Amino acid sequence: MKAVGLIAAAGLSERMGAFKPLLPIGGKPMIERTVQTFFDAGIEDVWVVVGKNGAALIRALSHLPVRFVPNCAYASSDMLLSIQIGLADISSVSDAEAVFLLPADMPMVPHRLLPRLIRRMEQTGAPLVFPSRNMRRLHPPLLHRSCFASVEGYAGEDGLRGAFASLPGPVAYVLTDDEGCEIDVDTPDDYRRMLLHREDACAARR
Repeated sequence: MKAVGLIAAAGLSERMGAFKPLLPIGGKPMIERTVQTFFDAGIEDVWVVVGKNGAALIRALSHLPVRFVPNCAYASSDMLLSIQIGLADISSVSDAEAVFLLPADMPMVPHRLLPRLIRRMEQTGAPLVFPSRNMRRLHPPLLHRSCFASVEGYAGEDGLRGAFASLPGPVAYVLTDDEGCEIDVDTPDDYRRMLLHREDACAARR
């Protein structure tokens, strides 16, 4: 199954007080770490939806083979619109059978998890597969192409969560104990937590 990556990076970063995708992590901007998650998993095609500071994001990733899609309504929309814009572009130019959906502020997702999500979708035929830890749905969900149009056209309540709830068919899960699947960097405290998690992970690999 061919899967691609879609990163939503058009947010305003209001709670952080700084532009999250460009915050440094080990000498590299956060957005590069998030993109690298897909490359390390063997996912070669990655889309990044940009909005605020889009030109700076494009410069930061200019050395990587990613495709950029603008969300011109970033100041007045939520992540669902970025996902819808990205899915529309993927549908028009790619033959991908599924897409991973990941916010830009989640750079600690373990890349080894992504092939497991693909295998789970292949085994079960479920149109939507989530990592799960402690009975919670985590990132990144894997969405089958058969549901692209439904998510693109969703106009109901509760954003992306509502779009997922509207989909037909079963939802499958892959259990994980990795905290990286639930560390999203919304506040300065989250940023410090993420850096500590990275230090711990690096120490464990030594």
